[in-house]
Amino acid sequence: MTWQAATREIDVWSTTVRLDVRGETVARAPGAFDRVGAFLDDVDAWFSTFRDDTPVHLIRSGRLAEEDAPAIVRQVLAACRIARDLTAGAFDPWAVPGGVDPSGYVKGWAAARACTMLREAGFANVSVNAGGDVVCRGAAAPGEPWRIGVRHPVETDKVARVVEVHDGAVATSGTYERGLHVIDPATGRPAADVVSATVVGPDGGLADAAATGLVVAGVAGLSWLPRFPGQWSAYVVVGDTATFTGPAFS
Repeated sequence: MTWQAATREIDVWSTTVRLDVRGETVARAPGAFDRVGAFLDDVDAWFSTFRDDTPVHLIRSGRLAEEDAPAIVRQVLAACRIARDLTAGAFDPWAVPGGVDPSGYVKGWAAARACTMLREAGFANVSVNAGGDVVCRGAAAPGEPWRIGVRHPVETDKVARVVEVHDGAVATSGTYERGLHVIDPATGRPAADVVSATVVGPDGGLADAAATGLVVAGVAGLSWLPRFPGQWSAYVVVGDTATFTGPAFS
């Protein structure tokens, strides 16, 4: 039987989140997409640094103690501390101007949560692309992996590599689109050497954080990956040279 597919694009967090489910039937997809959309709105209401009513904004402004924040915010900040330790401090949401900013973890984490919601709604084959942070489960077609293109950091209309994923996350951070926006915690200045860093692994939030950290640490940060739980791969571009490790890029 030929698989069906259903997709939806949701504009949120100043980006677009694309939901994609596939299988023998996708008749219940609209309701599941509605629930994911409501969750993505909640993510904005919990973590946005641009709104003045979110728990993260209140923590940043000193009007809310972290221990008094909603449980979901405390859980994400706890995960950020783990990511900070795993990356030897290269990813550090507390070392940015203005106070704590977990954005470098939240997008990948939210994509993974959305993926789980769609799986719990009965869809075995799911992809969630949150502004370039992609989490996939199952297959794109019978017996076929999801194929995720890693954008070329210089020739931006081209793909540098293609990653095949059944159950995992692909996250990319870099300077080629948003400029020098990743702060080096050690100096307080934007990291400038790495053009892009892509991380592939089992956890969306940690992949997002690791990609951010690799923009700071560069190729030296590849030494972290053996500490991470599960199997991980990374692809780092400095200048016109790509350095990579792990099975996704073998």
